Amino acid sequence: MDNLTIRSTAPDAVLRTEPLLVASDLTKRYGAVRALEGASFTCLPGEVLALVGENGAGKSTVSRILAGATEPTSGAITLNGEPFAVGSIAQARERGVACAFQELALVPDWTIAENLLLPERRGRGMFSQRSSREDAERLLTTLDVTHLNPAAVVGDLRLADRQVIEIVRAISADPRLLILDEASSALSPVGVEWLFERIRELTAQGVGIIYVSHRLGEISEIADRGTVLRDGASVGEFSRGSWSDDDLVSLMAGRTARRHFPDAPPAPAADAPAVLDVRGLRSEGLVGVDLVARRGEIVGIGGLQGQGQTELLRCLFGAAPAVADQWSVGGKPVRRLTPPRAVRRGVGFVPEDRKTEGLALALSVGENLLAPWLRPVAAGGQLQLRRERPWIERVLGGLSVRTRGPDEPVGSLSGGNQQKVVFGRWIDRERSVLLLHDPTRGIDVRAKQELYQAMLELAASGVAIIWFSTEVEELVHMCHRVAVLYRGRVARVLEGEQITPDAIVGAAVGTA
Repeated sequence: MDNLTIRSTAPDAVLRTEPLLVASDLTKRYGAVRALEGASFTCLPGEVLALVGENGAGKSTVSRILAGATEPTSGAITLNGEPFAVGSIAQARERGVACAFQELALVPDWTIAENLLLPERRGRGMFSQRSSREDAERLLTTLDVTHLNPAAVVGDLRLADRQVIEIVRAISADPRLLILDEASSALSPVGVEWLFERIRELTAQGVGIIYVSHRLGEISEIADRGTVLRDGASVGEFSRGSWSDDDLVSLMAGRTARRHFPDAPPAPAADAPAVLDVRGLRSEGLVGVDLVARRGEIVGIGGLQGQGQTELLRCLFGAAPAVADQWSVGGKPVRRLTPPRAVRRGVGFVPEDRKTEGLALALSVGENLLAPWLRPVAAGGQLQLRRERPWIERVLGGLSVRTRGPDEPVGSLSGGNQQKVVFGRWIDRERSVLLLHDPTRGIDVRAKQELYQAMLELAASGVAIIWFSTEVEELVHMCHRVAVLYRGRVARVLEGEQITPDAIVGAAVGTA
């Protein structure tokens, strides 16, 4: 194993002597597929251990093994010096290990209170809705989550709030070891700071944290040490202050890193026609949005989460009702839009939640790529899949999707590769407008670079891209213009040299 200098930055109040967790030579095979191949690492009491690697490197598999959701094929784990072998999530929680999963493990039809308290009861008498709401409210208040009603149905919440509840549920188990698998991926900057405060409180009490993330800036801020996984194996270790982003990317990828962002995209021609023009767009969460996107232009949508960005993209795709004073796509007026009509008009959409909105997890990779055009008749659909096979393979190759082929169930892919499938269905499909809702959320640096390049190629072909991102640097480096939303309106439109982090953040908080 290649080792960088390891230096502890633990709180002085926590005495770190013996490791809390030791994982030795973990392997996991699914038939001929090797998800893990010799992963080894330790986590000390009161420290944050980052687990990093590209999509498919084995990070989520490690998380699921430690959480009791799956069993390793071989290898050994000890917790506080004792063998740790559990057969379920409940057993792991009883032993003091809890996980906030990347693919949220909440029941959408249950309330927040039910999701927080019902799984822990397991036959312990009658369940009282009233007392559960009171208990849930106390728990939420203790963890500084005061904006959510315990009686709210989880399926009605925004993805960011569902992720908060997933984290709260894991913390409520009072764990000795807490695993956070891409737990910040749907959170706003304010939400990330809330999470970091909880992490600092827990580590001060001696709780060990395993923090899985692709956001290198977050790792630099919160992690004490880290382990790099590549192709299922541990290939390096690092400590706070001892690495650069390029060092990590090189170790993750097994090759020399290149800078994260491609060259700035060339501006579209001054006389490029508007392919989307909407004035006075109104809907729930929107109070009069004006937005224009020209052929070949990348228009960023900025602002703090919850200011209308989600509603804007859904309305532009016809997935939510909206009215406007003026609305045209491709020069033709829009009166009432639905998703099928939007697709026929040349609009594509990469939604916020790939698992519930973007993919049919039981269907194949090829079927998901062709979903907007796939005929429902089984025989016709199979003929269409065979006819479209060259396009499917070209998309998979162009985006470097790690898959065993178009017939593999898309649910078996890693999260980053699933996201590439959602994006890839719109490539070379005669789109005029592509709507992107935070498409790089929860994917690794190389996958981001591949998506950035694909976006530039689409823009160069004449597609107008409207891109909401929670990462300000993406907007700065990739967009021709940035429209920042605040309270359901466009607070400011930035162009050219005006697009700076300070200007975007200032407009997002209503100061510019």
